Amino acid sequence: MNGEKGQALPLAIMALTIGALVIAPFLGHAGASITGSREYGNAISYRSASDAGVEHAIWSLSRGIMAEQIPDTGDEITYQLGETLNGATTTVTVTTNATATAGGTVGSIADSVIDSYNFDNSYCNNPSIIHISGNVYAIAYQGTSSDGFLQTVAMAPDGNITNSTIDILEFDTADCSEPDIIQVSGTIYAIAYRGNRNHGSLKTMTIAANGDIGNSVIDTLEFDTSNGYEPDIIFVTGNYFAIAYRGTGNDGFLITVTIASNGDIGNSVIDTLEFDTSNCHYPDIENISGSVFAIAYQGVSGDGFLITISIAANGDIANSVIDTLEFDPSDCANPDIINVSGIIYAIAYDGAGSDGFIATMSVSAAGAISDSIISTFEFDPVNGQEPTIVYITGTIYAIAYHGPQNDGFLITLPIEASGNIPGTIIDTLEYDTSNGYFPDLIRVSQDVFAIAYCYPSSRGLLVTIGITATSGSTAAAYRIVSTTGGTTIRAYINTENTTVTIISWKVE
Repeated sequence: MNGEKGQALPLAIMALTIGALVIAPFLGHAGASITGSREYGNAISYRSASDAGVEHAIWSLSRGIMAEQIPDTGDEITYQLGETLNGATTTVTVTTNATATAGGTVGSIADSVIDSYNFDNSYCNNPSIIHISGNVYAIAYQGTSSDGFLQTVAMAPDGNITNSTIDILEFDTADCSEPDIIQVSGTIYAIAYRGNRNHGSLKTMTIAANGDIGNSVIDTLEFDTSNGYEPDIIFVTGNYFAIAYRGTGNDGFLITVTIASNGDIGNSVIDTLEFDTSNCHYPDIENISGSVFAIAYQGVSGDGFLITISIAANGDIANSVIDTLEFDPSDCANPDIINVSGIIYAIAYDGAGSDGFIATMSVSAAGAISDSIISTFEFDPVNGQEPTIVYITGTIYAIAYHGPQNDGFLITLPIEASGNIPGTIIDTLEYDTSNGYFPDLIRVSQDVFAIAYCYPSSRGLLVTIGITATSGSTAAAYRIVSTTGGTTIRAYINTENTTVTIISWKVE
């Protein structure tokens, strides 16, 4: 459930406007410092901290010496800002990227995959992919004997995949289903999953920037000793994380836990809320603003529901939901929610007849949900299961899903900032003509995307695909990835002396 999340440019960079502009010296010095650039205060959100990381990289490229340090295509530098915010460290990676030179129609998909790699030839279900550093990515999945596996692979910005695994760890030798991986801090990562006897499990481990995985798990917590189906983990603030999942009686549960920057997990759950006492399948949780979170899921009668809830900075969960919307009164499975613009959100899901649907609605910063959906579109009238949606550029989004004949499909389509869905598909690629189960879509570079997916209970595969994200001759000279806690901001920019063009700026 790892979708890229979009939002308007933050107030922290109001000095910047889309297009060619001159970056004012809003950062007071070239050192890796947050508070040196402006007074953020203790209450600043982790999104703002990630914004600050992008700001710092832009300043360093346009007014510092960073551009001289990474002069060639593929050159990369990774560093951390000097202070932590809400206990979280901001890590910034800047890559010289000349592969984004574009032309053609924005949203057009290449006619064939760029590269492919069978990362597990024996067994794979439910892969969850995450970017580690530079060309390194990690995939958590259910492998041989239904055990839990984590492995690292390398993908270049041009889409070429190294034809071997960097490292692998069997993190659970008993059982693992539906894993979801998240970065905790630096080289520390956590995986929430359904473990032995269907219990809810959480484990931490290290993954170095070069892809080396620690030889053993750091810490373990069984967060639900009865049932922990389909967990989705998200960063809250500081050392606090939340997990939404299907628990006892198939009801919807939300819990909070602590994970320290060294990977130590608190010995017990901090707080618990049964947010749906009737039914909850496939929950997907998203931060809305500050302490407000939204959960999309399949609820009573198999319908699609969206709720909002508050989680305090100390992990306390409010005793009741803020608001509820039944966004599909017919059917919903495997929802994936993404921010479109401001208070507008979209949910891709498989609906009636297992067809592919997408719906939009508004969710205010306070958690108020619109009384009805804004727009809806059936993007595949035959089969559109397990969709995963990411932002491309402007109003363009991509959805990977398990489609007709169980094959793997990728489409692009527009969603306007108002939430209106024009109801057209820009382009389609059947990237696997045999199987395409459990796809997880991630951006590799400006015009290159990767999909981890499975032949169920068989092979695990990884493919890279080109999607045109820029038109004309505009090219991203640099890719900036800034991560704080569980939130990543990915920006693509051009620089010429002190003039900077922002091509895209999105939250993942």
